[in-house]
Amino acid sequence: MSTAAEQIVVMGVSGSGKSTIGALLAHALAVPFLDADGLHPQANIVKMASGVPLTDADRWPWLAQVGRALSDAGAAGTGLVIACSALKRVYRESIVAAAPNVRFVHLTGTFDVLGNRLEGRSEHFMPPALLRSQLATLEELQADEPGFAVDIDQPAVNAVTESVARLGAPELPASVLIGVGAGGLPVVRVNGRAGAAEVYLQGAHVTSWSPAGTCSVLWMSEFSEFAPGKPLRGGVPICFPWFGPHETDANAPAHGFARIAAWHLVQAREVGDDVELVFGLTDLRPAWPHCFEARYTVTVGAQLCLALQVRNLDDVSVTFAEAFHTYLSVPDIHAVSVSGFEDLGFIDRLAEPPARDAEGHPVAVAGETDRIYLGTNAEARIADGTGRTVSISTKGSQSRVIWNPWSAKASAMSDFGTEEWTGMVCVETANLMSDQVSLAPGETHTMSAVIAQTF
Repeated sequence: MSTAAEQIVVMGVSGSGKSTIGALLAHALAVPFLDADGLHPQANIVKMASGVPLTDADRWPWLAQVGRALSDAGAAGTGLVIACSALKRVYRESIVAAAPNVRFVHLTGTFDVLGNRLEGRSEHFMPPALLRSQLATLEELQADEPGFAVDIDQPAVNAVTESVARLGAPELPASVLIGVGAGGLPVVRVNGRAGAAEVYLQGAHVTSWSPAGTCSVLWMSEFSEFAPGKPLRGGVPICFPWFGPHETDANAPAHGFARIAAWHLVQAREVGDDVELVFGLTDLRPAWPHCFEARYTVTVGAQLCLALQVRNLDDVSVTFAEAFHTYLSVPDIHAVSVSGFEDLGFIDRLAEPPARDAEGHPVAVAGETDRIYLGTNAEARIADGTGRTVSISTKGSQSRVIWNPWSAKASAMSDFGTEEWTGMVCVETANLMSDQVSLAPGETHTMSAVIAQTF
């Protein structure tokens, strides 16, 4: 998202935290901040300090100053976040008339939350007694106005995180919301007719997917660390542009930077009963010395459809590995079998030598498992012993991985519960090793997977 000329009004009644959140938001967007209270003429300040509500005649000159400040910032290309009550629609329309590109962030809260905040203030010329008057005057931001509402009953930093994510998002259908998830990270929540899901903007990480009327098909560790720059344990991490440790840089993040990078939501739309989200990621040099563009499409419904498109924007060829490191939830790993690879040899990364011949039967996960199947796009079928089967079909993928850490390795992981390994299995869609993708300048490659379950 380009923030250079952002024109934002953080609005709401007294006690909503306009100044605090506005200043933090301006810092996050790297633009100046202005408190519109400083634009009031002295006569207005005296009236408010005396407990006398302002009239519209008092407000019009002040609102003209607000609109002028935003318009000037837009023309200068500097951008501006301004804290302003903007209680009535007609007030906001006057601001829009002066600054057509302005957007409003409406801070909302209950009377009790607002009142408690006002009572805790020491130096402010708005007495708590005027809160009811302001709430009576308030005309809430409407759907046809430019902006959105943010609930203030959360830490200020979370309100800012949500605001930044929503300012950078496209217009959203009713089935899609952007909010703050675990650890204060921005999350896209989908509640469609055919299924629900959560996708964190960090890593474009799908953490849950539930077909209508069912529980999540994906597994997430209860010990996963939700924090900026930390990979999440579970769901569907995107591994790109390398898999596992970096070949030459021991300090580089395992499985590449895509799963910890800040993606942005490019598009959200309803397609029949499904909801389609498109996320974007661009050049992250020096983490990877190539210019590229990635688009990740997540379609939520009775099936979960994932498609990662990578375009080489560099003037030299690039080669990369990629994977959907999919964690599936199962009742008991001891009852799980994975079929589709019976006639294929594989690489056992726990054995020496690692090359293994085809076994002729489904994979029974009976201990620590770390297998790579190369040169195949066979459909994987995961039977969990209860009559349920999860299938994963792919396009543009020539490698598959089956992984479970088992007890000893799980116990050594800080983000993996001691017994959690019994409730998950990873069956991954990938292009690894000899199946890595090479793209000439301007070329594009798409790897996709469709996850479904039957009973």
